[in-house]
Amino acid sequence: MKYIFCTTFVNKTERMKNSIYYASVVSMVVCSLVFSACQHQPSAVERRKAEIREKDSLELLQARQDLYVSDSILSFKTFEVEDLKAQFVFEKQEKYQTKGYYVLPAYRGSKEKYSFFPEVEEDGALLLVTIDKARKYTFKEVDFETENYKDLLPNQLTELQRRDVDACYALAKAMQDLSGVQQKKEKLQLKIRFYEEKMSRSLGTSAVAE
Repeated sequence: MKYIFCTTFVNKTERMKNSIYYASVVSMVVCSLVFSACQHQPSAVERRKAEIREKDSLELLQARQDLYVSDSILSFKTFEVEDLKAQFVFEKQEKYQTKGYYVLPAYRGSKEKYSFFPEVEEDGALLLVTIDKARKYTFKEVDFETENYKDLLPNQLTELQRRDVDACYALAKAMQDLSGVQQKKEKLQLKIRFYEEKMSRSLGTSAVAE
């Protein structure tokens, strides 16, 4: 009887030890998994950096798409301007003029017989030129954003003169549109370069951190 009691006691003790051992092992495994999960859990700073990288990537993609569209518009506008310029004569007196002018063939050379004529500066400005009896020239530059050029024309103009002004307006407007597209393209190129360099620095910093 005593032997049976001792054997039972020993067996219970062994089972308790085994249970404690297994519980300890399980506890260690669980702690290890929890610790591992915590280590791989991104911090708030890392999440914010990831959000910024994603936003920068979208901005870069959009800028590249906009640049593609700008290139297409630029090609069309360049063709349009060159086609219109072919209808004009470029004049410039190197000795005293800082800018040249596009005039229609009818106004080529001396303007002595005219009291009014339109012209387009080489930078795209539309000028309405009035000459008084004393042969004094008055230049009116048209602001396309705030002025309608037709409201600025003298009342006594013939229909032919008005058509000449319309032709000059078409060239000036096309040149200014072309200039606007060129400026937009340059800004997009700078924007793309900025985001490419920013993302490159970000990737470099991430590689060093790892």
